[in-house]
Amino acid sequence: MSLSRFLRLFGALVVLATMLLVGRIATTEYQSVRASAASVEAIDQLRAGLLAAEMVSRERGPTNGVLGGPSPLPQELQQPLAQARARTDRAFDALHGVLAARNGDPTLADSARRVLAAKMALATARAAVDQVVAQPREARAPESIRSAVYGMVAIVPLLAPVTSSLANAARQHYPALADDVQVARLTAELREFAGLLGSHFTAALARQQPFTAEERRAIEQTRGRIAQLRFLIELRLSVPEQPRPIAQAWQTVQQRYFRDTGPLIDRMIAAGEGNGRYGLDAAGFAALYVPDMNTIFDVRDTLLNQLRERASAEYTRAVRMLGLVAAGSVVLLALLLVALSMVDRRVLRPLVQTARALKALANNDLDAPLPQPAANDEMAAVIRAARELQLQTRQREALERERNSLIAQLREQSNTDFLTGLPNRRAFFDAAESVLAQARRHGFGVVIVILDVDRFKMLNDQWGHAVGDQALVSVARALRAELRLGDLVGRFGGEEFVVLLSHCDPAHGVRLAERLREVVANLQLLLPASPEPLRVTASFGVADSGRHGLVLDQLLSEADAAMYRAKETGRNRVVLAEPRADTGAGELVIL
Repeated sequence: MSLSRFLRLFGALVVLATMLLVGRIATTEYQSVRASAASVEAIDQLRAGLLAAEMVSRERGPTNGVLGGPSPLPQELQQPLAQARARTDRAFDALHGVLAARNGDPTLADSARRVLAAKMALATARAAVDQVVAQPREARAPESIRSAVYGMVAIVPLLAPVTSSLANAARQHYPALADDVQVARLTAELREFAGLLGSHFTAALARQQPFTAEERRAIEQTRGRIAQLRFLIELRLSVPEQPRPIAQAWQTVQQRYFRDTGPLIDRMIAAGEGNGRYGLDAAGFAALYVPDMNTIFDVRDTLLNQLRERASAEYTRAVRMLGLVAAGSVVLLALLLVALSMVDRRVLRPLVQTARALKALANNDLDAPLPQPAANDEMAAVIRAARELQLQTRQREALERERNSLIAQLREQSNTDFLTGLPNRRAFFDAAESVLAQARRHGFGVVIVILDVDRFKMLNDQWGHAVGDQALVSVARALRAELRLGDLVGRFGGEEFVVLLSHCDPAHGVRLAERLREVVANLQLLLPASPEPLRVTASFGVADSGRHGLVLDQLLSEADAAMYRAKETGRNRVVLAEPRADTGAGELVIL
């Protein structure tokens, strides 16, 4: 093969390699554009899901008002209820339309079916409310009012899997937004529990009677969950670089809901525990309570607006970069063709002519000098250009490897609790769902154990957060050391941990929980200011699939209720959730 033909072939290969390289860069940027566009769409879908849940929560305010109102209802009670129901229906239709628009996505299709199921349940709950309201006020039984109230309360949990799926989608498309997405979900959950707290008062206010024991227990549990959510939100919003609008919105919630509304709640509880003379009916209480409670939505909306702005900015950047890559690719290919043409005209042809001249000397003068580059000419420029191209390719590959390593590191960090090193709530849920799927397929039993460190807030207040963190790390280390290969453990949130025992029956699960309780109780925490070590205890709730089925939410709910029962009956103990003989619901057995 002649040198001129070889160099022309080499030039063609260079063009092909450049096109492949440019195509790879363009493909990467195109994927970035699609990912950022998907993140914007996911945030809009999440907003629609949270808005549907919000409208259901808002509807409970006028619903509670009419349940305690006269019969027939006056216009000032009928109109807010009708408007609230219309808003809820529009929000459900909008959410279903957003989800149904992507027919090829099985996850969104499943969420769309869940929305329709929640809408049907909402219609049933509304019918129950209307049936109670149709009766004279004095004839409305407290049980009927409570049933109607909690029928409405049950709707939002039906939407929880939808919002969870949409939040996961937003985090997957844009991992940098994961923390803000989580805070938005926490604020939505805080508003739901705040509304649930108000709903607990409805039956007592409607009848102007003291609380039942069940109502009092529900109020305390709800207030405890509100306190937990407040702590988690404050923890995530306490970073110095938090945008000012979010900080201001949360400060408004702190002032109006937690400070201003506190005396009203305390007064209602005092009256409910006393003679039942509240001085307000259900509608009057809602008029005072709901406006301050709805400030929580401002935090969520501010977060969602920020999320969408960031995702939109990333989409704009990706589109601009894709355009620059495309334009640069065209320019680069054009320059390369021009350069090859110049090489052919100014290098290859002179080389052919020089070779012909050298052939005449080949047989006679072996020592004949060969032409040497006299200066920084075209051939030297080609060599430098090839060397520079190789260097740039190596640099791009190094950056690609570094980026992939960072993505893998971020994915690992997003699944791990930063303090204890255990899987976080989301990672545990993913792993637990996989185990439950295997259990359903192969027919083996599982046991869920939830434990909560006793008096953890008192420990933090007395010894400081450093000691509290030490306690959580020690408990996590003890759990991991005691569990079997194949069992799952994760940090559930705050001072709560959750354990999934695979191939396990209730008796073995209780024994293992009892052993874990003893291990935790025997932990010794060294204190810098005290010669005596500090001991901690934990309360355990146990639920098994044989009694409560292979649905993770149900098992967690039963174990959580059992854990709270362990708290109420003295702490530092294990409680097994058992099904009730009459209703099938879980009852708690102390062990």
